[in-house]
Amino acid sequence: MKRFFLLFSMLLGSIWMFAQPRSDKPEVEYYKTPVSSSETGEKMPPASHYDYSEVAKQLTSGCKNDYQKIRAIYQWICDNIEYDTSYSIYTADECFDKRKGVCQAYCELFYHIAKACGVTTEIVGGQSKDSEGVVGKHAWLFAYTRDNYGMFLDPTWGAGSVNGNTFTKSSNPWLWFNVNPEWLILSHFPEDKSYQLTNVPVTLNEFNSFVPVSDLWLEYGLDVKDVSKKVRKGGFTMPKFYSCDDSGLELLNIPMRKDLDVGEFYTFRIRVGNKDFTIYSNGTYTKKDKWTDEGNGVYSIKYMVRDIPKLSLSVRNNSSDMWNTCVEYQINQPTQSNWKKVEQYYPLSIPEVKNIKNVEAECWEQAGIDNHKLLQLIRESGTKELPVLFTEEGQKLKIESVPMTRKLKTGKTYTFSFHPYSGIKWAIINGSAWYRDWNVSEDGTYSMTVVPTETGYLRLSVQFENNGSYCSCLDYEVVN
Repeated sequence: MKRFFLLFSMLLGSIWMFAQPRSDKPEVEYYKTPVSSSETGEKMPPASHYDYSEVAKQLTSGCKNDYQKIRAIYQWICDNIEYDTSYSIYTADECFDKRKGVCQAYCELFYHIAKACGVTTEIVGGQSKDSEGVVGKHAWLFAYTRDNYGMFLDPTWGAGSVNGNTFTKSSNPWLWFNVNPEWLILSHFPEDKSYQLTNVPVTLNEFNSFVPVSDLWLEYGLDVKDVSKKVRKGGFTMPKFYSCDDSGLELLNIPMRKDLDVGEFYTFRIRVGNKDFTIYSNGTYTKKDKWTDEGNGVYSIKYMVRDIPKLSLSVRNNSSDMWNTCVEYQINQPTQSNWKKVEQYYPLSIPEVKNIKNVEAECWEQAGIDNHKLLQLIRESGTKELPVLFTEEGQKLKIESVPMTRKLKTGKTYTFSFHPYSGIKWAIINGSAWYRDWNVSEDGTYSMTVVPTETGYLRLSVQFENNGSYCSCLDYEVVN
Protein backbone atom coordinates (compact mmCIF):
# COMPACT_ATOMS: atom_id res chain seq x y z
CA MET A 1 0.00 0.00 0.00
CA LYS A 2 1.32 3.37 -0.96
CA ARG A 3 1.97 5.57 2.07
CA PHE A 4 0.21 8.94 1.87
CA PHE A 5 2.37 11.96 2.64
CA LEU A 6 0.15 14.74 3.92
CA LEU A 7 0.63 18.20 2.45
CA PHE A 8 0.29 20.18 5.66
CA SER A 9 0.64 23.51 3.92
CA MET A 10 -2.40 22.78 1.76
CA LEU A 11 -4.48 21.92 4.78
CA LEU A 12 -3.34 24.74 6.99
CA GLY A 13 -3.57 27.21 4.14
CA SER A 14 -7.21 26.54 3.41
CA ILE A 15 -9.57 29.38 4.31
CA TRP A 16 -12.87 28.60 5.96
CA MET A 17 -15.09 31.02 4.14
CA PHE A 18 -18.47 30.16 5.59
CA ALA A 19 -20.09 30.56 8.97
CA GLN A 20 -20.52 27.17 10.62
CA PRO A 21 -23.51 26.05 12.69
CA ARG A 22 -23.03 27.51 16.15
CA SER A 23 -24.13 24.54 18.22
CA ASP A 24 -21.56 21.92 19.22
CA LYS A 25 -24.32 19.33 19.11
CA PRO A 26 -26.81 18.65 16.32
CA GLU A 27 -30.15 20.36 16.78
CA VAL A 28 -31.86 17.30 15.28
CA GLU A 29 -30.69 13.72 14.87
CA TYR A 30 -32.48 11.02 12.93
CA TYR A 31 -32.83 7.41 14.02
CA LYS A 32 -31.45 4.79 11.68
CA THR A 33 -30.07 1.32 12.17
CA PRO A 34 -26.57 1.03 10.67
CA VAL A 35 -26.21 -1.24 7.66
CA SER A 36 -24.90 -4.63 8.76
CA SER A 37 -21.57 -5.91 7.45
CA SER A 38 -23.34 -8.43 5.23
CA GLU A 39 -25.21 -5.61 3.49
CA THR A 40 -22.41 -3.12 3.01
CA GLY A 41 -20.93 -4.51 -0.18
CA GLU A 42 -22.31 -1.98 -2.61
CA LYS A 43 -22.24 0.84 -0.08
CA MET A 44 -18.58 0.44 0.84
CA PRO A 45 -16.29 2.52 -1.39
CA PRO A 46 -13.17 0.94 -2.90
CA ALA A 47 -10.18 0.63 -0.60
CA SER A 48 -7.92 3.66 -0.60
CA HIS A 49 -4.19 3.60 -1.37
CA TYR A 50 -3.69 6.44 1.08
CA ASP A 51 -3.59 6.57 4.84
CA TYR A 52 -5.98 9.36 5.77
CA SER A 53 -5.31 9.19 9.51
CA GLU A 54 -3.06 12.27 9.48
CA VAL A 55 -5.57 14.18 7.39
CA ALA A 56 -8.35 13.24 9.81
CA LYS A 57 -6.21 14.17 12.79
CA GLN A 58 -5.50 17.63 11.41
CA LEU A 59 -9.06 18.34 10.34
CA THR A 60 -10.69 17.18 13.57
CA SER A 61 -8.14 18.55 16.02
CA GLY A 62 -10.04 19.96 18.97
CA CYS A 63 -13.32 18.21 18.10
CA LYS A 64 -15.06 16.81 21.18
CA ASN A 65 -17.58 14.48 19.55
CA ASP A 66 -18.49 12.80 16.28
CA TYR A 67 -20.84 15.61 15.29
CA GLN A 68 -18.03 18.14 15.47
CA LYS A 69 -15.79 15.81 13.43
CA ILE A 70 -18.50 15.43 10.77
CA ARG A 71 -18.93 19.18 10.66
CA ALA A 72 -15.19 19.82 10.32
CA ILE A 73 -14.73 17.29 7.50
CA TYR A 74 -17.79 18.61 5.66
CA GLN A 75 -16.53 22.19 5.96
CA TRP A 76 -13.10 21.33 4.61
CA ILE A 77 -14.46 19.37 1.65
CA CYS A 78 -16.94 22.11 0.68
CA ASP A 79 -14.18 24.69 0.96
CA ASN A 80 -11.50 22.81 -0.95
CA ILE A 81 -13.05 20.40 -3.47
CA GLU A 82 -14.49 21.56 -6.79
CA TYR A 83 -16.83 19.58 -8.97
CA ASP A 84 -15.09 17.79 -11.84
CA THR A 85 -16.85 19.09 -14.95
CA SER A 86 -14.96 16.55 -17.07
CA TYR A 87 -16.80 13.80 -15.14
CA SER A 88 -13.69 11.62 -14.88
CA ILE A 89 -12.67 11.69 -11.20
CA TYR A 90 -14.62 9.13 -9.16
CA THR A 91 -12.27 8.01 -6.35
CA ALA A 92 -11.27 9.54 -3.05
CA ASP A 93 -7.53 9.44 -3.72
CA GLU A 94 -7.65 11.21 -7.07
CA CYS A 95 -10.20 13.64 -5.67
CA PHE A 96 -7.82 14.56 -2.86
CA ASP A 97 -4.83 14.85 -5.18
CA LYS A 98 -6.57 17.07 -7.75
CA ARG A 99 -8.99 18.76 -5.39
CA LYS A 100 -11.93 17.96 -7.64
CA GLY A 101 -14.29 15.09 -8.39
CA VAL A 102 -17.86 14.02 -9.10
CA CYS A 103 -20.39 13.24 -6.36
CA GLN A 104 -19.05 9.72 -5.81
CA ALA A 105 -15.57 11.12 -5.26
CA TYR A 106 -16.84 13.70 -2.79
CA CYS A 107 -18.61 10.99 -0.80
CA GLU A 108 -15.71 8.52 -0.90
CA LEU A 109 -13.27 11.16 0.30
CA PHE A 110 -15.60 12.07 3.15
CA TYR A 111 -16.05 8.38 3.97
CA HIS A 112 -12.32 7.63 4.22
CA ILE A 113 -11.46 10.71 6.27
CA ALA A 114 -14.41 10.04 8.61
CA LYS A 115 -13.45 6.38 8.97
CA ALA A 116 -9.88 7.39 9.87
CA CYS A 117 -11.17 9.33 12.88
CA GLY A 118 -13.71 6.74 13.99
CA VAL A 119 -16.90 8.19 12.49
CA THR A 120 -19.30 5.76 10.83
CA THR A 121 -20.55 6.96 7.46
CA GLU A 122 -22.67 5.34 4.77
CA ILE A 123 -22.75 6.40 1.13
CA VAL A 124 -26.29 6.63 -0.21
CA GLY A 125 -26.81 5.97 -3.90
CA GLY A 126 -29.83 7.00 -5.90
CA GLN A 127 -31.21 9.75 -8.08
CA SER A 128 -31.38 13.50 -7.63
CA LYS A 129 -33.51 16.17 -9.27
CA ASP A 130 -32.10 19.68 -9.59
CA SER A 131 -34.01 22.97 -9.56
CA GLU A 132 -34.50 22.72 -13.33
CA GLY A 133 -36.10 19.28 -12.99
CA VAL A 134 -33.12 17.35 -14.43
CA VAL A 135 -32.87 13.86 -12.93
CA GLY A 136 -29.59 11.92 -12.77
CA LYS A 137 -27.59 9.46 -10.70
CA HIS A 138 -26.23 10.90 -7.50
CA ALA A 139 -24.56 10.00 -4.21
CA TRP A 140 -24.83 11.57 -0.77
CA LEU A 141 -24.13 10.53 2.83
CA PHE A 142 -25.61 9.46 6.13
CA ALA A 143 -23.15 10.11 8.95
CA TYR A 144 -23.68 8.72 12.47
CA THR A 145 -23.35 11.15 15.36
CA ARG A 146 -23.93 8.35 17.91
CA ASP A 147 -25.34 4.84 18.06
CA ASN A 148 -28.33 4.54 15.72
CA TYR A 149 -28.58 8.31 15.25
CA GLY A 150 -27.15 10.52 12.56
CA MET A 151 -27.78 12.99 9.77
CA PHE A 152 -27.93 13.39 6.01
CA LEU A 153 -25.44 15.56 4.20
CA ASP A 154 -24.61 16.23 0.59
CA PRO A 155 -21.10 17.71 0.31
CA THR A 156 -21.36 17.86 -3.49
CA TRP A 157 -24.38 20.16 -3.49
CA GLY A 158 -23.00 21.92 -0.44
CA ALA A 159 -19.77 22.74 -2.27
CA GLY A 160 -21.47 24.45 -5.18
CA SER A 161 -23.26 24.05 -8.48
CA VAL A 162 -22.40 23.40 -12.11
CA ASN A 163 -23.68 25.27 -15.15
CA GLY A 164 -22.26 23.73 -18.30
CA ASN A 165 -18.53 23.50 -17.66
CA THR A 166 -18.49 26.12 -14.94
CA PHE A 167 -18.41 25.27 -11.23
CA THR A 168 -19.65 27.98 -8.86
CA LYS A 169 -18.88 27.73 -5.16
CA SER A 170 -21.89 27.89 -2.88
CA SER A 171 -22.44 30.95 -0.73
CA ASN A 172 -24.04 28.77 1.95
CA PRO A 173 -22.86 25.13 2.03
CA TRP A 174 -24.74 24.48 5.29
CA LEU A 175 -28.05 24.18 3.43
CA TRP A 176 -27.01 20.61 2.67
CA PHE A 177 -25.66 19.72 6.11
CA ASN A 178 -27.96 17.80 8.47
CA VAL A 179 -30.79 17.92 5.95
CA ASN A 180 -34.33 17.16 7.10
CA PRO A 181 -35.40 13.85 5.46
CA GLU A 182 -38.78 15.38 4.53
CA TRP A 183 -36.91 18.02 2.54
CA LEU A 184 -34.24 15.69 1.16
CA ILE A 185 -36.73 13.26 -0.39
CA LEU A 186 -38.08 16.06 -2.61
CA SER A 187 -34.78 16.13 -4.53
CA HIS A 188 -32.88 12.94 -3.50
CA PHE A 189 -34.39 9.48 -4.08
CA PRO A 190 -32.34 6.64 -2.54
CA GLU A 191 -32.22 3.20 -4.13
CA ASP A 192 -32.47 1.73 -0.64
CA LYS A 193 -35.79 2.91 0.84
CA SER A 194 -34.39 2.53 4.37
CA TYR A 195 -32.62 5.84 3.73
CA GLN A 196 -35.85 7.78 3.26
CA LEU A 197 -36.57 8.19 7.00
CA THR A 198 -39.86 9.92 6.20
CA ASN A 199 -43.23 9.35 7.86
CA VAL A 200 -44.77 8.40 4.51
CA PRO A 201 -42.42 6.62 2.06
CA VAL A 202 -42.19 7.91 -1.51
CA THR A 203 -42.18 5.74 -4.63
CA LEU A 204 -39.95 6.44 -7.62
CA ASN A 205 -42.98 7.34 -9.73
CA GLU A 206 -44.08 9.85 -7.11
CA PHE A 207 -40.57 11.29 -6.92
CA ASN A 208 -40.46 11.73 -10.69
CA SER A 209 -43.78 13.60 -10.56
CA PHE A 210 -42.61 16.12 -7.95
CA VAL A 211 -42.15 19.71 -9.08
CA PRO A 212 -38.47 20.77 -8.93
CA VAL A 213 -37.47 22.37 -5.65
CA SER A 214 -34.96 25.15 -5.14
CA ASP A 215 -32.13 25.59 -2.64
CA LEU A 216 -33.52 29.05 -2.07
CA TRP A 217 -36.61 27.55 -0.42
CA LEU A 218 -34.27 26.30 2.29
CA GLU A 219 -32.15 29.43 2.30
CA TYR A 220 -35.20 31.61 2.95
CA GLY A 221 -36.40 29.25 5.68
CA LEU A 222 -39.70 28.10 4.17
CA ASP A 223 -41.53 25.63 6.40
CA VAL A 224 -40.26 22.18 5.40
CA LYS A 225 -43.45 20.36 6.39
CA ASP A 226 -45.65 22.78 4.48
CA VAL A 227 -43.49 22.62 1.35
CA SER A 228 -43.25 18.82 1.52
CA LYS A 229 -47.02 18.53 1.86
CA LYS A 230 -47.63 20.76 -1.15
CA VAL A 231 -45.02 19.05 -3.33
CA ARG A 232 -46.34 15.59 -2.50
CA LYS A 233 -49.94 16.64 -3.09
CA GLY A 234 -49.06 18.18 -6.46
CA GLY A 235 -51.06 20.63 -8.52
CA PHE A 236 -49.43 23.73 -7.10
CA THR A 237 -46.99 26.34 -8.29
CA MET A 238 -44.45 28.49 -6.47
CA PRO A 239 -43.43 32.11 -6.96
CA LYS A 240 -40.06 32.80 -8.54
CA PHE A 241 -37.21 33.06 -6.04
CA TYR A 242 -33.98 34.98 -6.50
CA SER A 243 -30.84 34.84 -4.41
CA CYS A 244 -30.29 37.92 -2.24
CA ASP A 245 -26.88 37.24 -0.70
CA ASP A 246 -26.41 38.56 2.83
CA SER A 247 -30.01 39.79 2.98
CA GLY A 248 -30.69 37.90 6.21
CA LEU A 249 -34.22 37.39 4.93
CA GLU A 250 -36.35 34.61 6.38
CA LEU A 251 -39.78 33.98 4.89
CA LEU A 252 -42.03 32.98 7.77
CA ASN A 253 -45.29 33.21 5.85
CA ILE A 254 -45.81 34.22 2.23
CA PRO A 255 -48.30 33.26 -0.50
CA MET A 256 -47.13 29.85 -1.73
CA ARG A 257 -48.32 30.16 -5.31
CA LYS A 258 -47.00 31.57 -8.57
CA ASP A 259 -49.83 33.98 -9.35
CA LEU A 260 -51.94 36.32 -7.24
CA ASP A 261 -55.30 38.03 -7.80
CA VAL A 262 -56.03 41.75 -7.88
CA GLY A 263 -58.34 42.78 -5.03
CA GLU A 264 -57.34 39.92 -2.73
CA PHE A 265 -55.44 40.26 0.55
CA TYR A 266 -52.33 38.14 1.15
CA THR A 267 -50.29 37.80 4.32
CA PHE A 268 -46.54 38.41 4.27
CA ARG A 269 -44.56 37.73 7.43
CA ILE A 270 -40.79 37.90 7.37
CA ARG A 271 -37.74 38.12 9.58
CA VAL A 272 -35.02 40.37 8.24
CA GLY A 273 -31.74 41.82 9.45
CA ASN A 274 -30.78 45.48 9.35
CA LYS A 275 -32.05 45.96 5.81
CA ASP A 276 -34.75 48.00 4.12
CA PHE A 277 -37.44 45.95 2.42
CA THR A 278 -40.55 46.58 0.38
CA ILE A 279 -43.38 45.09 -1.61
CA TYR A 280 -43.10 46.60 -5.06
CA SER A 281 -45.79 46.69 -7.74
CA ASN A 282 -45.82 48.89 -10.84
CA GLY A 283 -44.15 51.92 -9.28
CA THR A 284 -45.70 51.57 -5.82
CA TYR A 285 -43.46 50.80 -2.84
CA THR A 286 -44.86 49.46 0.43
CA LYS A 287 -41.84 49.88 2.69
CA LYS A 288 -40.95 48.92 6.25
CA ASP A 289 -42.87 51.81 7.85
CA LYS A 290 -46.14 50.39 6.47
CA TRP A 291 -45.53 46.94 7.98
CA THR A 292 -46.31 45.81 11.54
CA ASP A 293 -43.15 45.51 13.63
CA GLU A 294 -43.63 42.40 15.81
CA GLY A 295 -40.19 42.70 17.40
CA ASN A 296 -37.06 40.56 17.09
CA GLY A 297 -36.73 41.50 13.43
CA VAL A 298 -40.16 40.11 12.48
CA TYR A 299 -42.47 42.22 10.29
CA SER A 300 -45.88 41.40 8.88
CA ILE A 301 -48.47 42.94 6.58
CA LYS A 302 -51.83 42.02 5.12
CA TYR A 303 -51.40 43.29 1.59
CA MET A 304 -54.03 43.79 -1.10
CA VAL A 305 -52.84 43.31 -4.67
CA ARG A 306 -54.00 46.34 -6.63
CA ASP A 307 -52.05 46.39 -9.87
CA ILE A 308 -50.58 44.28 -12.67
CA PRO A 309 -48.48 42.62 -14.07
CA LYS A 310 -46.05 41.63 -11.28
CA LEU A 311 -45.46 41.97 -7.56
CA SER A 312 -42.18 41.45 -5.77
CA LEU A 313 -40.76 41.30 -2.25
CA SER A 314 -37.42 43.09 -2.38
CA VAL A 315 -34.55 43.92 -0.05
CA ARG A 316 -32.10 46.79 -0.30
CA ASN A 317 -28.54 46.52 0.94
CA ASN A 318 -27.52 49.35 3.23
CA SER A 319 -24.66 50.33 0.92
CA SER A 320 -26.81 50.50 -2.21
CA ASP A 321 -29.85 52.30 -3.52
CA MET A 322 -30.77 49.26 -5.60
CA TRP A 323 -33.64 47.01 -4.60
CA ASN A 324 -32.87 43.29 -4.98
CA THR A 325 -35.87 41.12 -5.83
CA CYS A 326 -36.11 38.06 -3.58
CA VAL A 327 -39.57 36.72 -4.46
CA GLU A 328 -41.62 37.57 -7.54
CA TYR A 329 -45.27 36.85 -8.35
CA GLN A 330 -47.27 37.09 -11.54
CA ILE A 331 -50.62 38.88 -11.23
CA ASN A 332 -53.63 37.38 -12.98
CA GLN A 333 -55.53 39.54 -15.42
CA PRO A 334 -58.21 41.24 -13.28
CA THR A 335 -61.95 41.30 -13.92
CA GLN A 336 -64.38 44.14 -13.15
CA SER A 337 -65.20 42.31 -9.92
CA ASN A 338 -61.54 42.41 -8.92
CA TRP A 339 -61.37 46.17 -9.47
CA LYS A 340 -64.52 46.72 -7.39
CA LYS A 341 -62.74 45.05 -4.47
CA VAL A 342 -59.77 47.36 -4.98
CA GLU A 343 -62.03 50.44 -5.08
CA GLN A 344 -63.44 49.52 -1.69
CA TYR A 345 -60.03 49.93 -0.04
CA TYR A 346 -57.83 51.81 -2.55
CA PRO A 347 -60.14 53.91 -4.76
CA LEU A 348 -57.27 55.76 -6.47
CA SER A 349 -55.71 52.51 -7.71
CA ILE A 350 -58.46 51.59 -10.14
CA PRO A 351 -57.91 51.92 -13.91
CA GLU A 352 -60.18 54.94 -14.47
CA VAL A 353 -57.83 57.20 -12.48
CA LYS A 354 -54.55 55.74 -13.77
CA ASN A 355 -54.12 58.42 -16.43
CA ILE A 356 -55.19 61.35 -14.29
CA LYS A 357 -52.19 63.52 -13.44
CA ASN A 358 -51.13 64.42 -9.92
CA VAL A 359 -53.08 61.64 -8.24
CA GLU A 360 -50.90 61.05 -5.19
CA ALA A 361 -53.26 59.16 -2.92
CA GLU A 362 -51.19 59.37 0.24
CA CYS A 363 -50.45 63.09 -0.16
CA TRP A 364 -54.09 64.04 -0.69
CA GLU A 365 -55.13 61.91 2.26
CA GLN A 366 -52.60 63.66 4.50
CA ALA A 367 -54.10 66.97 3.33
CA GLY A 368 -57.54 65.84 4.50
CA ILE A 369 -59.07 64.59 1.25
CA ASP A 370 -60.41 61.09 1.74
CA ASN A 371 -59.56 58.92 -1.27
CA HIS A 372 -63.18 57.88 -1.76
CA LYS A 373 -64.25 61.52 -1.70
CA LEU A 374 -61.47 62.38 -4.14
CA LEU A 375 -62.62 59.66 -6.53
CA GLN A 376 -66.15 61.03 -6.30
CA LEU A 377 -64.91 64.56 -7.08
CA ILE A 378 -62.91 63.25 -10.04
CA ARG A 379 -65.95 61.46 -11.40
CA GLU A 380 -68.23 64.46 -10.89
CA SER A 381 -65.87 66.99 -12.47
CA GLY A 382 -64.54 64.73 -15.21
CA THR A 383 -61.10 66.26 -14.68
CA LYS A 384 -58.02 64.69 -16.25
CA GLU A 385 -55.53 66.57 -14.10
CA LEU A 386 -55.61 67.50 -10.42
CA PRO A 387 -53.84 70.54 -8.99
CA VAL A 388 -50.27 69.97 -7.86
CA LEU A 389 -50.16 69.28 -4.13
CA PHE A 390 -46.66 69.83 -2.80
CA THR A 391 -45.94 66.92 -0.48
CA GLU A 392 -44.23 68.65 2.44
CA GLU A 393 -46.23 71.88 2.39
CA GLY A 394 -49.46 70.00 1.70
CA GLN A 395 -49.15 68.38 5.10
CA LYS A 396 -49.52 71.81 6.74
CA LEU A 397 -53.26 72.03 6.10
CA LYS A 398 -56.50 70.08 6.08
CA ILE A 399 -58.48 70.82 2.95
CA GLU A 400 -62.20 71.38 3.32
CA SER A 401 -62.98 72.51 -0.23
CA VAL A 402 -60.77 73.63 -3.12
CA PRO A 403 -61.03 73.41 -6.91
CA MET A 404 -60.08 69.83 -7.86
CA THR A 405 -58.93 70.51 -11.38
CA ARG A 406 -55.51 71.80 -12.41
CA LYS A 407 -56.78 74.36 -14.94
CA LEU A 408 -58.82 77.33 -13.74
CA LYS A 409 -60.39 80.00 -15.95
CA THR A 410 -60.13 83.77 -15.69
CA GLY A 411 -63.35 85.46 -14.64
CA LYS A 412 -64.75 82.37 -12.97
CA THR A 413 -65.39 82.18 -9.22
CA TYR A 414 -63.57 79.59 -7.06
CA THR A 415 -63.82 78.90 -3.33
CA PHE A 416 -60.91 77.82 -1.13
CA SER A 417 -61.58 76.49 2.37
CA PHE A 418 -59.06 74.75 4.63
CA HIS A 419 -57.86 74.39 8.21
CA PRO A 420 -54.15 75.22 8.64
CA TYR A 421 -51.98 73.02 10.85
CA SER A 422 -49.08 75.50 10.82
CA GLY A 423 -47.87 78.67 9.15
CA ILE A 424 -48.13 82.40 9.98
CA LYS A 425 -49.79 83.93 6.92
CA TRP A 426 -51.65 82.42 4.00
CA ALA A 427 -52.24 83.91 0.56
CA ILE A 428 -53.63 83.07 -2.86
CA ILE A 429 -51.29 84.39 -5.53
CA ASN A 430 -52.47 84.86 -9.12
CA GLY A 431 -49.57 86.36 -11.04
CA SER A 432 -49.16 89.89 -9.66
CA ALA A 433 -52.43 89.73 -7.70
CA TRP A 434 -52.30 88.71 -4.03
CA TYR A 435 -55.40 87.73 -2.03
CA ARG A 436 -55.15 87.70 1.77
CA ASP A 437 -58.68 88.62 2.94
CA TRP A 438 -59.55 85.34 4.63
CA ASN A 439 -62.72 84.60 6.52
CA VAL A 440 -61.66 82.74 9.65
CA SER A 441 -64.32 80.77 11.53
CA GLU A 442 -64.36 80.02 15.24
CA ASP A 443 -62.85 76.59 14.66
CA GLY A 444 -59.94 78.15 12.73
CA THR A 445 -61.09 77.31 9.22
CA TYR A 446 -59.87 79.72 6.51
CA SER A 447 -62.11 80.45 3.51
CA MET A 448 -62.05 82.82 0.56
CA THR A 449 -63.73 83.26 -2.83
CA VAL A 450 -61.39 84.25 -5.64
CA VAL A 451 -61.92 85.28 -9.29
CA PRO A 452 -58.61 84.84 -11.22
CA THR A 453 -57.79 87.82 -13.46
CA GLU A 454 -54.40 86.82 -14.90
CA THR A 455 -53.44 83.82 -16.96
CA GLY A 456 -50.46 81.77 -15.86
CA TYR A 457 -50.50 80.36 -12.36
CA LEU A 458 -52.55 80.53 -9.18
CA ARG A 459 -51.09 79.24 -5.93
CA LEU A 460 -52.29 78.69 -2.40
CA SER A 461 -49.19 79.63 -0.43
CA VAL A 462 -48.01 79.91 3.18
CA GLN A 463 -45.45 81.99 5.04
CA PHE A 464 -43.76 80.16 7.91
CA GLU A 465 -41.64 83.06 9.23
CA ASN A 466 -42.43 86.77 9.57
CA ASN A 467 -41.25 88.57 6.45
CA GLY A 468 -40.18 85.22 5.04
CA SER A 469 -40.86 83.88 1.58
CA TYR A 470 -44.11 82.14 0.71
CA CYS A 471 -44.12 78.42 -0.05
CA SER A 472 -46.65 76.91 -2.44
CA CYS A 473 -49.04 74.27 -1.13
CA LEU A 474 -51.37 73.99 -4.13
CA ASP A 475 -50.54 75.01 -7.67
CA TYR A 476 -53.02 75.70 -10.49
CA GLU A 477 -52.76 76.79 -14.12
CA VAL A 478 -55.02 79.70 -15.15
CA VAL A 479 -56.27 79.95 -18.75
CA ASN A 480 -58.77 82.15 -20.57
